[in-house]
Amino acid sequence: MTAARKTPPKPWPMKWIVLAIVLFVVGYTVVNIFYRKKGPAYRPYQDAQDRATTARLLAAGWHKVQIETLRPIEKPSLATAPASITREIAGLGPDLESRFAEKPKLVSTIDRVTAPAAVTRGANYEVYFTATIAKLNVQVGDLTLYQHDRELVLIPSIETLPGKELLSRWNDTNYFVSVPTTGLAPGRYTMRIVALAPAATWTFEVK
Repeated sequence: MTAARKTPPKPWPMKWIVLAIVLFVVGYTVVNIFYRKKGPAYRPYQDAQDRATTARLLAAGWHKVQIETLRPIEKPSLATAPASITREIAGLGPDLESRFAEKPKLVSTIDRVTAPAAVTRGANYEVYFTATIAKLNVQVGDLTLYQHDRELVLIPSIETLPGKELLSRWNDTNYFVSVPTTGLAPGRYTMRIVALAPAATWTFEVK
């Protein structure tokens, strides 16, 4: 007596396989959009570099100052006498050079600077300047201000434009920086804007 043969199961029709794949992809996308962690992606190397830089700056007495930045079309007029602008050493300078785990990419030159020689404490100290870049496939990405006692250093850093075909229209761009003075004690301060070329440097008084 021979055993009855089992009939093999019929394979799924191709349309059901395609439908299952589509449903899985749609479901995964919905879950990823609604439940994924918001904020920038975790960058282990970059985050470690940033933490090391912050620790070194704080240990040396430097801290970051919050500023507001704009890109004006025309040079603003000053209500008070302008500060006298001079030129100093190129780059970040010996006081900051060793503090960065990964050094910022600096603009080529700081050309024109307009800033008042004095400001009343509580008012914003406003600085207008022009930064020049060497290549049209980059742009100024961040403007960061650091303070050490009575010294202020503004660092314009560049970043590569996204895509291969996107280019800046000009090599130079105007910027307007507004620095709050509520945290500055009355007295004279030195400020500089750094670049690959000699930095623009001046002094001003908080009254």
